[in-house]
Formats: sequence, C-alpha cells, structure tokens
Amino acid sequence: LKRTLACCGCMALLVGASAMLALASCSDSEHTEGAPRENVKLLVSIPGYMATGGKEDKSTGDPGTAVDEGSDWDRLTIILAYNDNGNRVLKRTLSKDDFDNLPDYESRPGIKLFTINVPVGNTYIYGITYSSNAANNPEADIDACKSYTDVQELTISNDYASNNSTIDYAKFVSVATGYYAGDDGLPALFTVQQGSGEIGSMPTMTLTRLASKIDVQWDAADAYEQGYTEVKITDFKYNGQAVGRMFPSVNTVTVDAGKAWTFYNTSDISQRNGRVYHYTFTDGEASPHITFNINAKYNGSDRNGNFTLTFSEPLHQAAWYKVNATIKGITGSGSINLAM
Repeated sequence: LKRTLACCGCMALLVGASAMLALASCSDSEHTEGAPRENVKLLVSIPGYMATGGKEDKSTGDPGTAVDEGSDWDRLTIILAYNDNGNRVLKRTLSKDDFDNLPDYESRPGIKLFTINVPVGNTYIYGITYSSNAANNPEADIDACKSYTDVQELTISNDYASNNSTIDYAKFVSVATGYYAGDDGLPALFTVQQGSGEIGSMPTMTLTRLASKIDVQWDAADAYEQGYTEVKITDFKYNGQAVGRMFPSVNTVTVDAGKAWTFYNTSDISQRNGRVYHYTFTDGEASPHITFNINAKYNGSDRNGNFTLTFSEPLHQAAWYKVNATIKGITGSGSINLAM
C-alpha cells in the first residue's frame, strides 16, 4: 500500500579519482590529519526537481493541494559515519545555490554531480535537506553527531518552520532524508578504497520526502428525526507526536511526547463542511487520531459531543492519507485511507 509522494529524488554514489569541484559553500565538519583519503563522486537528485530542465517541479497530483511541494530548502548535508578506526563522523554541507550550479551528470538535467575528498574506510552514508533559516531546524543536532548511532537516532520537531503557531508548510514538506541501503532496505556499509582509480559499481541512495500529508474532509448534517438541528463542527484536533524521526524505518530512539494541533472552523460554511491539510513528521511508532468537536441543538437545547477517527497503524514516511468524516446529529462515521 505504501507509495511515496510525487517528486521523490535519489542520490547515487560512485568512486573515482577525478579532481574535486570547487564549492564555495561546501563545509567539512572534520579533517582527519594524516589519514589516507580518496575522492568520491556523488550523483544527486533531490525531491522537487523534474527530469528535464533541472527546474523545480511544483506539481502535486492533487488539484486541491494548497502547498507547493517543491524544493524550498537551502542546505543539503551529506553525512559519512565510519564504523572503523573509532567513531568518525564527517559532514559535507552544500547550499542550494551551489547545488543548482553543479553540472548535470552526462547531460541528464536534474541529476547533479559533485566530488568530495574523504578518508578511506567503511562508512554509512546519509543525506538530509532542510532550511537553515527555519525555526526548530535540525542543524545543531546534525552538527552534534559523533557516531553512527547518533546519526540514526536524529529527530526533527513537528514545529519545524513554525512562526507564532503558523507553520511554513512549503519548507516543512521540503525536508528529505535517505541513506545508502543494502538489499534488505537497511543502512549498508560503503567502502571508500584508496587508489581505486577505476569507477566501480554505482550504489544508490534515495532521498525521500519526510513529511506525511493528512487530508481531512468533513460534512455535518442535521438529524431532524432524532431532534438535532444546527449541527456544527466548531473545531477538530489532530493528536500526534511532538517530534518525528529523521529516518523512521531504522530509528530506534523512543519518542513519547504527544501533542495536539487544533483547527478552528470560524465560518458557518466551514462548520458544516470543509477540507484542511496537515503535514507531520512520523515517529514510525504511534498511531495518531483526529477528534471532531460537535455542537448542535436538541429540541431547542444546546448539546455537544465528540467523534474520533484513529489511524490503524503508524504513519508511513511521505505518504498521503485521506480522512473523511460524516457527522449527523452528534454522532458520526468515517474512514481513513492511504491515498498515495
């Protein structure tokens, strides 16, 4: 059932001995003096880029979508976490401008090539895109990583890119993560060999949109035969987690801080029916639920009630869920489907 959102990208790695490209905004978080090093070429394709022209793809596949799911990020960090000669974690960070200015790989627009010089050895390789100017961004946590375990257990706030309780969803959905994986889908070691000279096999690492999309639709109706009139959904709460995992499929850190987001329906029309989108980072463990607050008249007296829809399983990364709620009187029915 699981399918990722449109515009998921990929990153491929291949070892070679070509000269390094000059990248003014590329930072090296660790220099291992005296250690043998080798150049590693990387082929990079980021979510939001089309297969032609290297332009951002703003399409979403849903005409009702309110957010452009393009590439509103300004940092791409590549993390190499070695498992030999102690805990070595090397990070390379590219600005989006530098990424845009990289040459296309073999005249294939949208797939960029750059080269980094790293210590030889066995390493796990991860990638993350984010906005450095976004509130609650993960930059400090990424910089603090000192081991493979630290990287795997990275989390990200579900208040990422928020300002006075308003979230910049264009930035939110532009966070993408991934790692070089083996046949089992788990992080695999990549060997950087000294003096390889020849280009060998081309292992691939895919960066995937991290956020899940919750598409909530509701419809309220009077239940005259039961005595209910003026039925309204004044608000509903999405009950999820305060933080999500950067790598939900492999992260084992416990995330137990729940949080609720309230959506208020202030107009008469929205209190009877409407549609709202919410984006969230999953922790890969908790199953969220949505509670609708119902107000109505019962034979002229005020009545209220709640109707709750619960997800049957934890959210998948980069999935799109359709939530449909039908309220009649102060009771309801509904469904939650994995639409994409």
